[in-house]
Amino acid sequence: MQSHHLLGRTSLLAALALLAACGRGERTTEDPVGQNVAAAAAAGVPANVAAAVDCSNTPDFVPVYADATILSCTAAPDGLEGRHVSGNLVYQTDASVKQVLGWSRAQANASGLKFRRENGFSYEAGEESERSLRVVAESHLGRTRVTISWGQKAA
Repeated sequence: MQSHHLLGRTSLLAALALLAACGRGERTTEDPVGQNVAAAAAAGVPANVAAAVDCSNTPDFVPVYADATILSCTAAPDGLEGRHVSGNLVYQTDASVKQVLGWSRAQANASGLKFRRENGFSYEAGEESERSLRVVAESHLGRTRVTISWGQKAA
C-alpha cells in the first residue's frame, strides 16, 4: 500500500512539474478557468485547488478587470427573502487601485446600478433589493488585489 501511495504521489509531482515546465504560465487557452489553473500550477499551486476557482455563474454586472488573475470565487443562496444569491470574487491585476475603481464605477453605471458610496479604496452601487455591488481595491505585493461582493435576486 505504501509503494502505491508513493507511486501516485511521484506521478502527481511529475505531472505538475511537466505542466509547470510547459509554457511557464503562458496563456495558451481562451478559457479563464484554464488560464488560472495553468498559471497556478506553474506557480506551484496544486491543479485541483486552482481548478476550484470557477466564476462562470458570476452575474454580468460584476466587473472583472481585463488582465485579472482570479484568486477565489464563491456564490450561493444567502437566505434573504425571496430567491436571493450573493457572492464574493477576489482577483489581482497590474492596474492601479485608481484605475480599477474608475473602471469598475464605469462598468456599474453601464449596467444600470445606481451610485451609493465611494472613497479612495472602494465603490458601492446597487438597486433596492434587486442587485448590489461593492468593489474594494488595495495595493498588495506590487499588484492590486480586488475584492468584489455582490448580491442579486435570482431569476
